[in-house]
Amino acid sequence: MSKEKLTVVYHDDYLNWLLGPGDGSHPTNPIRAKLATEMLVAQLRDDVEVIAPFSDSTVDADLGILKETHSEDYVVEVLEGISNQWNGTKPIMGETAFKMFRGTIRAVEKILSGVSKVAFNPQGAKHHAKTSSASGFCVFNDMAYAAKAFKNAGLRPLYLDWDIHAGDGVAHMLRGSGVPCISIHNGSTYPNDSWLQNSGTGELHHPAELNYNFNLRRGASDDEFKEAIDGARVIIDAYKPDVILLAAGADGHFGSSNLVELAKFTADGFTYAANMVAEMATKHADGRVLIGGAGGYQPLKETPETWALVVSTIYNQVRKGLVQNG
Repeated sequence: MSKEKLTVVYHDDYLNWLLGPGDGSHPTNPIRAKLATEMLVAQLRDDVEVIAPFSDSTVDADLGILKETHSEDYVVEVLEGISNQWNGTKPIMGETAFKMFRGTIRAVEKILSGVSKVAFNPQGAKHHAKTSSASGFCVFNDMAYAAKAFKNAGLRPLYLDWDIHAGDGVAHMLRGSGVPCISIHNGSTYPNDSWLQNSGTGELHHPAELNYNFNLRRGASDDEFKEAIDGARVIIDAYKPDVILLAAGADGHFGSSNLVELAKFTADGFTYAANMVAEMATKHADGRVLIGGAGGYQPLKETPETWALVVSTIYNQVRKGLVQNG
């Protein structure tokens, strides 16, 4: 992997993602994506390629992909500016949702072409979105699309989600697809989905449907996070995916946030998790990892720092592992 750069898909149009009243007060402040991108560029320098999520030449094809992922009526409604995720009718919000989805399309293209092993869309992993509805600050489900795209290309994708909130949208949209979904989340908060959550702690797995869930208690520590990561490693190692999709939620980071502290993870826990992903990607997937930001509600510091830490750790460890194996 000595020549492959980290691909980061970002454009300042992402900053238009102003949910709720649109005054910047919503907890999903998109400045987090800009800051994470800047941190990665500062850390990795020439090893990073930052690309735009969209171009005029791909709009028709990208729209076709979006309509294959979501119901056409729903896509039309959102692009007209209508969603329960923001106030009023705002076409710019629908356009921005589409641009963030297109960012993951570009990342998938980079990985499938062999140009990149590791790609990151900081405004990707909108993991609560459903086929015909928005939910939990998520409008278009880019990871459900990506998993199907990799599978259609002949790969064996696996989806891993660590976030305070269960990856319900992806799990349900991929149900029956043959793509394994692993989610590490709080067991008793939003989205309150009994198929994934057990209102407490412990594992809730559906092996026949390749669905695996690790429910953590409120206030869970790095030790509990690491234990769940170890459980995920066993599943990944047994399945042997040749591309890993990661929703790298940062909302478990210690400290207050706009959504109330539900976990006490630190850089140590996130580094441990990132190293596991790199280990499994190097062992089974020729280093291929697609990463989306998912949740994170400390936008000025903890969230972008955590994303940059996870992405740079995976990239550096994958590159190191492939060189040693090659």
